[in-house]
Amino acid sequence: MDQIPRVLVQAVISAEDKDFYKHPGFNFFALARAAVIDALSGRKRLGASTITQQVVKNFFLSPEKRWKRKLKEILLASRLEHNLSKDDILFLYLNHINFGKAHYGVEEASLYYFNKHVQDIDLGEAAMLAGLPQNPSRINPRRHPDRAKKRQIYVLDRMLANHFISREDHDREVEKPIVLPPPPPEPPGAWYVDEVRRQLVAQFGDAAVDTAGMTVEVAMDPRLQDAAEVALRENLRAIDKRQGWRGPEVKLGPERLDAYRTALARRLASVAQTPDQAWVLDLEGIYTAAVRRDASKKPPRKRPDETEDTDTAADVAAGALEGNVPPDVLARAARARPLAPNEIYSGVVTSVGRADAVVELAPGIAGNVPLSTMAWARPFKPERATPPPKTPGDVLAVGDVVAVRVAHLQTQRTPAGTRVQRLELALEQTPKVEGAFVAMDLKTRGVLALAGGYDVALSSFNRATQARRQPGSSFKPFLYAAAIDTGKYTPITRVDDSPEVITDPWTGKAWKPQNFEKDEFDGPIRLRKALAESKNTVAVKLLLDVGLDKVREAAKAAGLSSEIPQSYTAALGTGEVGVLEQINAYATLASEGRRGEPVLIRKVLSRDGNTLLSAEAKPGETMKPEVAYIVADMMRSVIEDPSGTAHSLSAIGRPAAGKTGTANEHRDAWFIGFTPSLLAGGWVGFDTHEMLGPYETGGHAAGPMWLQWMRAATAGQPLEEWPAPPPGVVQVQINRNTGCLSGSGDPYAATEVFMAGSEPTQACGDEQPPDQEDWYQTPR
Repeated sequence: MDQIPRVLVQAVISAEDKDFYKHPGFNFFALARAAVIDALSGRKRLGASTITQQVVKNFFLSPEKRWKRKLKEILLASRLEHNLSKDDILFLYLNHINFGKAHYGVEEASLYYFNKHVQDIDLGEAAMLAGLPQNPSRINPRRHPDRAKKRQIYVLDRMLANHFISREDHDREVEKPIVLPPPPPEPPGAWYVDEVRRQLVAQFGDAAVDTAGMTVEVAMDPRLQDAAEVALRENLRAIDKRQGWRGPEVKLGPERLDAYRTALARRLASVAQTPDQAWVLDLEGIYTAAVRRDASKKPPRKRPDETEDTDTAADVAAGALEGNVPPDVLARAARARPLAPNEIYSGVVTSVGRADAVVELAPGIAGNVPLSTMAWARPFKPERATPPPKTPGDVLAVGDVVAVRVAHLQTQRTPAGTRVQRLELALEQTPKVEGAFVAMDLKTRGVLALAGGYDVALSSFNRATQARRQPGSSFKPFLYAAAIDTGKYTPITRVDDSPEVITDPWTGKAWKPQNFEKDEFDGPIRLRKALAESKNTVAVKLLLDVGLDKVREAAKAAGLSSEIPQSYTAALGTGEVGVLEQINAYATLASEGRRGEPVLIRKVLSRDGNTLLSAEAKPGETMKPEVAYIVADMMRSVIEDPSGTAHSLSAIGRPAAGKTGTANEHRDAWFIGFTPSLLAGGWVGFDTHEMLGPYETGGHAAGPMWLQWMRAATAGQPLEEWPAPPPGVVQVQINRNTGCLSGSGDPYAATEVFMAGSEPTQACGDEQPPDQEDWYQTPR
């Protein structure tokens, strides 16, 4: 308690429990009054908790509103008062209470809101902090400074009534506006932390996670986590742009423009600004919430510390869709951010010309948006191309609130602060499409990075761990593993790529599998090339021959626990899987059949240093190493083969393998790939299962974020070679045209892998040039 200033203790007692140092743990008269109010109103509000009761509730009890629980609270509070001093109880309270945005305890809250240690806060700051626990979301001073000010004044009034402060100090602080420094930058890993917390709560319970003081060691690499979040966000923006311009989500119109600019100036003046940067007010979170609301027709999920609030992003977004948000409400919802190159902000269009438009980010800070940056903003039509805009007026109008990226920024430091000399902007759009990305260390199964969507602040639904989506062709490696395991198939086995009408015995429906190219078929094609080009006809014929049960066994051996549908369409990935589940199953293929669980939490220690949980992965062999190795080797052709569905990813410039996946009607797109030591993959699609568009395949829609992340992860690292084949796998030089053993000096020789005993044993003598499309790997 010696590090907590006396003024904060007095403020908290005044706000929460003025008789704290007098009562035995509960306030009989306050409880009686609450009971009468509840009886008259017919609602179970159950207030009147003392600080001691709140400590008991937070540490030992559930938050349910029942008188039975309230009675337990009173009994335990009385017992706590007999075992701890008042200062000890207050210390527990001050270090565990929620002050909003998942900031618990006065020290953490003080650093977040004031950028100073708690012992350094003044009277006004102490009164503001003391008022927050009542409803930290509704009174958030960054989002609702007017509400925070009213609550602060209430606390100051109570402190004056309790003779803790003088009239002079009271009046001085009442007159002061609430001015806060900008919030600290959010560290990478919010999605990761959310999943870690979910696992901890499942293991230890919610109360223990919040109050037990555990130390948690995780597998996350902050640099790679940041790279994953950036790659996912940029990829989702690129996909969304390819679908066209949906228009501004907030339309103020010319008639409300001046009122909005005045409200912005007033709002910006309430924010503490560092003189070495130019500051603007950003509305992106508001109109992004409008996008989410428009997409789902339901309010976005609230964060755990949020309560009902009439001016939340979701509520402002609801009005923004109809253009009826009052300018002062819109301005109040904006958040202050320093201006920086390549960052994205929201701004309001103040003029539209023949060659560009002017977008204002803050009073006196505006930039030009050239028509060239709007070329992508064609009329929204995902299923087909539409003409690009001819003038800025085809896209923007005065009073539109839009997203822009800072393309060029030139500033000058002056005695009065930082002045923007030149500002060029590029039009952006907040995506409706969502996605997930996961990266793992193949040796340890440690999850190095995990991103579950575009922005965790807007939707806490973690698509990496909670979504269930069709894997499409990314399921095929498990089908091929089942085929290789029979011993009947090798990478050079030819299967006829031709149309065939099949009657599904489970559904009774006639079905004609099609390739992505619709009516294009290659005839007999080797299995390696069929996987590289993701031939649907070949996959279905393999399932027909191998049997659905064998395919299920292979998928289960790899680590897939999701149900595989009772249909031949299962060959094309028509079931549903989790993103992390699917990526972890690929790790089994990439690790020679060694299966293990993904590890986010490496170790949990108690407050006194005892190990509560140790979760290092211990992969066990569940798939034949030779089967896994051969399938993983075949997956190299998906990238290395010039006709492979992910050949563009060969730009990685190092050994890599993987598989694309495009689900039915282009509603899901996947790519999962690996190097000798790293595995990463991602999914993109709409939460509402809309079509992504006819050209948004796994390689085109999901592959680029894999490439971007893998480049960041391997930058400066030496090239790694693939491991030598395990026992039971042989490498043989074959003629890439015939599939027979290669003769001496064969110009068409290539190396192929086989399960021992299934390799070709004689040469055919046919050394004609291979078909141009019949590619094989160069010797290795």
